[in-house]
Amino acid sequence: MEFANHISHYFEKEYGPLLNICNLDSQERSQVIHREKDAETGFNRFSYGEEFFDFRLLADDLLLDLYAQKFGERPARRPFYGVLGDADVVGGIYRDPWKIRIPVDEFAPGELTLMCPDHFHLVSIMNRTGGKRTFGYQPPKDYTESKYPWFGKLMTYEELVEDFEKLKIDRHLERQIESNGWHRYVEAQIWSEPKALRKKYKISHEVTPETWTHDGITHLQNHKAMQAVDGRGGN
Repeated sequence: MEFANHISHYFEKEYGPLLNICNLDSQERSQVIHREKDAETGFNRFSYGEEFFDFRLLADDLLLDLYAQKFGERPARRPFYGVLGDADVVGGIYRDPWKIRIPVDEFAPGELTLMCPDHFHLVSIMNRTGGKRTFGYQPPKDYTESKYPWFGKLMTYEELVEDFEKLKIDRHLERQIESNGWHRYVEAQIWSEPKALRKKYKISHEVTPETWTHDGITHLQNHKAMQAVDGRGGN
């Protein structure tokens, strides 16, 4: 297959790009939960309150550990997230989703890594659930490394291109696309200093979120469209 040569980073227009919610302190988290918990997005992560933040922070910390193991040093900052190419289904978690596109060749070694489908499954892979509610795509009950070799793999762009079929990532994505599943993407982790990227990539694109299907139910992702249907206007 021909690989995309850019990363799409999705964000809430009100807050702007290249932020990581794990950098918020407890008071800031509470403010976000209060402000966002009732938003009618396709998946409102903030409606789960501190439970979601605890899980996300744990997944982030495990990703930092993987980065250190791979590159031999701790990263300078928590990453900012995107997808390889485009996956506008991701826009469904935002009230007013926009995105910026950044070329892959913008990143120096160690500034871009990739994982399929995203880093949330690290909590299960590394047996760190501790009875916590899990979010996102997790390993199935019949998980073994040989059956699902893409789980837990932190890759550079070059490694992804080389091992895309070997790791069966192509089959996973095909199944997700065929079933209209949410996790039809490869997550990108951006480790660059954000200020320079914000300054260089100022052109953003409004996102019309794609629908997705789960258990035979197709979910509408577009918060602004739902607001219009309800007669409450856009947000």
